[in-house]
Amino acid sequence: MTGLSLLFINSAKRASGGEYWMAQVGGEFVRRGHRVTLVCRPFRPWAEHARDLGVTVYEHGLRGDINMNAVVRLGLIMLRQRVELVCTVFEREARLAGMAKRFFPSVSLVQRKVVPRIKNRLQYRASYRYLVDKILASSHSIESQLTRYPWLSPGMVEVVPNGIDLTPFTSFNPSRHVAKRLGIPRGRVIVGSVADLVPSKGHEMLLDSLPKLLLLAPQVHLLLVGEGLMRRRLERKSEEMGLADRVTFAGFRRDIPDVLRNVDVFLLPSRSEGASLAVLEAMAAARPVVVSDVGGNSELVIHGINGFLFPLDDPLMMIQHVALLAANPRLRKRMGTEGRRWAEREFTLDKMIDKVETIFLSTVEGKRKGRGLRHPQ
Repeated sequence: MTGLSLLFINSAKRASGGEYWMAQVGGEFVRRGHRVTLVCRPFRPWAEHARDLGVTVYEHGLRGDINMNAVVRLGLIMLRQRVELVCTVFEREARLAGMAKRFFPSVSLVQRKVVPRIKNRLQYRASYRYLVDKILASSHSIESQLTRYPWLSPGMVEVVPNGIDLTPFTSFNPSRHVAKRLGIPRGRVIVGSVADLVPSKGHEMLLDSLPKLLLLAPQVHLLLVGEGLMRRRLERKSEEMGLADRVTFAGFRRDIPDVLRNVDVFLLPSRSEGASLAVLEAMAAARPVVVSDVGGNSELVIHGINGFLFPLDDPLMMIQHVALLAANPRLRKRMGTEGRRWAEREFTLDKMIDKVETIFLSTVEGKRKGRGLRHPQ
């Protein structure tokens, strides 16, 4: 089969790893000779990134579950671009695209799941029985939770672990130029976290644990990279706890490889997680990682080899792991090196794209053979 015509749909309001996943994957598919179109909300930063990579971008609101205006617009895009496969992220996108593609029975619909949430309701059962052809799960943990639903067709879920472009992270030499610009004093051991400032990422627990961590490792400085609804609350909390001189809020940044070169230990105490791109980036930058043992984190982190896992309800264990790494530069270097090797072996961008491409091609070919239909010319 020659190049496909793909339609990616993402109606997210703010940027996170999933949105840049779509832009990056879209660009890689363009590089491989496929035609890719992205539909997203107006003025999204990942849309510009996708355009730079050769993806055609349409900006629409896509509001509501039953929005016939959105259905018609998607149908027109499918016709104009001769779309063969649609890839969505959110449930409402799958329903809107599913209704639009009823006019094009040969079009396949793939849903990407980075969290295992599917509600056991009639509308979800109908969507996954009649509209969605495949589910891409970013971890085996998500797959195991999704396959508990007996109304999902056998073999519907395919696991595609995240992969990243390792090129921007090839320099492992530590640098403190970002830390200097952020006003972090020299001599501090920087414990960095890159994540949206939302409740599920566990930042409040992290701040609550910081006084005890400083007793064990007084040289630690916490660097929080990311934006979100909780930023002001977290800033006030750090001030009320007398920790303002030990916590730096760096906001949203595009220079993550440079930021990670300034980090000594990467920490992510998420309450839930699919397969974190931030953890992969830290490993690619040869940084040791300390993460909560939730979701797909245990598929990324080999405990005691490239980092540490800790139980979500045991912040003391988290503190002990971070303190151990803060006091041992050689251990940090060894674990960081192992993390880089693990990323090079298992989580490259090319490896992920190869698998996604294989699934897309087989799904489209299976739909054509099963229905005996040709896409409208």
